[in-house]
Amino acid sequence: MDAEDRAAVEAAWKNGVGVLHNLLSQDELDTIRRELEQAYLDLDMGSGEPGSRDSLRNEPLLNYPALGGLFSHPRILGIVSAILDEPRPFLLQMKTNRYTPEHKGVGRHSDGSPTELAAPFQWVATMIYLDDIDVNSGALTYVPGTHLYHFASACDPGRILPTKEDIQTGDYIPIGLKAGSVVFRVPEVWHGVVPIHRLRRYITGLYTSRTKGNAPIKEQIQKARKSRKQISETSIPEPARKYWQY
Repeated sequence: MDAEDRAAVEAAWKNGVGVLHNLLSQDELDTIRRELEQAYLDLDMGSGEPGSRDSLRNEPLLNYPALGGLFSHPRILGIVSAILDEPRPFLLQMKTNRYTPEHKGVGRHSDGSPTELAAPFQWVATMIYLDDIDVNSGALTYVPGTHLYHFASACDPGRILPTKEDIQTGDYIPIGLKAGSVVFRVPEVWHGVVPIHRLRRYITGLYTSRTKGNAPIKEQIQKARKSRKQISETSIPEPARKYWQY
């Protein structure tokens, strides 16, 4: 692992968010954008209404080679594996997001359980941006280090989860990015999105550990496994199959 990738891992551990800048070339971006917009058309989501957020999910995305290949991209998966300390992360969810302006953005929140402390670094989300993002339009904002408040700790057995009020009043900072960059976000970190004035598209993979996880994560994994029993493994591209299988 090179220094840039290691820095993304260490930032995710410390701050809850790590960034890998400019991973994709312009040619790669152009191809993925074309496939993404074709997927929205093929799956009857159209070209996007003003103010809307449109999402596509899971296995149908693997039918688009460049787009689907992002879920098993070797460099992305290398960083995910290091964050989770998991040699073969489980690909729990595949998703696209397309925000068409003007959009109000996303309120401040945590994706952690509101009732149960988490196993440290039990999952991580990857967000591969297809459009430039600046601090005034569509920037992800977050409070560094707040994922740690949601982790179970032997050194603090009486730890109490943060309240909704705590999450609302954190000191949030924005992230500006160029298209082709990747954000690695620990889901428990407090985060939101500022109002969106330009097209904002990104591809998300949600990966979990196979050896650790609290009850809500284990329940999600079991639902995914049950659903995937209805899908032929041979229909899943070989590079993704080792992460898609449990």
